[in-house]
Amino acid sequence: MDLSLLRVELCVAVWIFVLLAADVFLAPAKKEGLSWLALAGIGIALVVSLQPLPIGPAPTGLFALDGVSHYFKPLFLATAAAVILMTQAFRPQMPQHPGPFYVLLFTSVLGALILSSIQDLILLFLGLELLTFSLYIMAAYLKTDGRSVEAGMKYLILGSVSSALLVYGIALLYGAVGDTSFAAIRAFLASGELTLAAQTGILLVLAGLGFKLAAVPFQLWLPDVYEGAPAPVVAFLAVGSKMAGAVALMRLLFLALAPIQPWWSPILASLSVLTLLYGNLGALGQRNLKRLLGYSSIGHAGYLLMGFAVGTLDSARAVAFYLLAYLVSTLAVFLIVCAATDELGGDDLDHYAGLSRRSPGLAAAFFIALLSLAGVPPLAGFVGKLLVLMSAVAADRLWLAGIGAVNVAISLYYYLMVVKRMYVDAPPSPSPVRVPAASLLALGALILLILGIGICQAPFLSRINLALIF
Repeated sequence: MDLSLLRVELCVAVWIFVLLAADVFLAPAKKEGLSWLALAGIGIALVVSLQPLPIGPAPTGLFALDGVSHYFKPLFLATAAAVILMTQAFRPQMPQHPGPFYVLLFTSVLGALILSSIQDLILLFLGLELLTFSLYIMAAYLKTDGRSVEAGMKYLILGSVSSALLVYGIALLYGAVGDTSFAAIRAFLASGELTLAAQTGILLVLAGLGFKLAAVPFQLWLPDVYEGAPAPVVAFLAVGSKMAGAVALMRLLFLALAPIQPWWSPILASLSVLTLLYGNLGALGQRNLKRLLGYSSIGHAGYLLMGFAVGTLDSARAVAFYLLAYLVSTLAVFLIVCAATDELGGDDLDHYAGLSRRSPGLAAAFFIALLSLAGVPPLAGFVGKLLVLMSAVAADRLWLAGIGAVNVAISLYYYLMVVKRMYVDAPPSPSPVRVPAASLLALGALILLILGIGICQAPFLSRINLALIF
């Protein structure tokens, strides 16, 4: 096997052992430097992921490097880098031994990288489990916090159910097709043989991936886990895990299930509507910021499903751009949450009252990131939502685009509730909010990306058009 195909994954895997060794041999007083060692590993992997790599399938047919994987792998690594910076800002609330946390984070990233190159249901399962098992532990990492332990348990129990559904679906598909490769499944479906076993298997596999996206009716775990888990873990759940589920679903739909697009498209369209309404309406009554962002994340999954339901190459490209805009906007929000939680005394909405007077720059960055998530022009989130809605209109799904537009207005209301607290309500304390310098630099870069992607979207769209060819 040509190991150059696994260059990025091998780099991350090697760095897992580097972190383990450093955690064992470094003196306790020096272990705070592990975050910089972890950042160095991500930086090396990011440089490797941006290099021109040999494009093609591995001899086993399980794994491939193509435009899709080459586009998403740097995004996964950039997400991990941002999460590491968040742990530095979140340090007062993290345990004294950060080494295992970074090992778990790298393991999750490895699972996400694998998912970006899958060509087989077996590798789909392995990548998902590698990603998710680490997140179970990370969600419960604050062992002395009852909410964190509860979040980890809920995520573990419901995640185990989704894994069982996925495995059963893979077994049914294997029984119907006689193979687990995407190419074999595509050939089987193209022949017109859509048996009951195959239909049931496909639905169960879609259910397993729906859990990763937090799509209705597989979303019940998300608000509680977001509220209880440490903020850096929530950031990776919101961006890395959701993006991994989206790219896995994209590859499954467009590589394996393309011949039966008229069969699964109405299913995904129905789930999109339910997910949009549940997420955005559920966010209206929330008083905890992380819980509000959890419901918001469900709403964003609805737009991803909308793009998949349309089932065209343009809609897949719209989803890829949407994920990029969602990544920079969400990471900016959670970087602020991590940096400000300890200073503000909590993550309820009331704790953010008067933030504009305590830290004008932080409040302005929060304002821009929230407006981007809401889809306000000329920010990145606006272009992402516009492309998804336009793809639905182009496919004569006007009713679907109309529901998506209505949900933009609903989401704007609850995002502006946060803005109102920052700029109108009186602060509980006049003391300024201090933010680590590294977090400020990262936040500044993310805000510039939100503005740059929204205003000058042509280079990003050109990159996506070249990458996504099914």
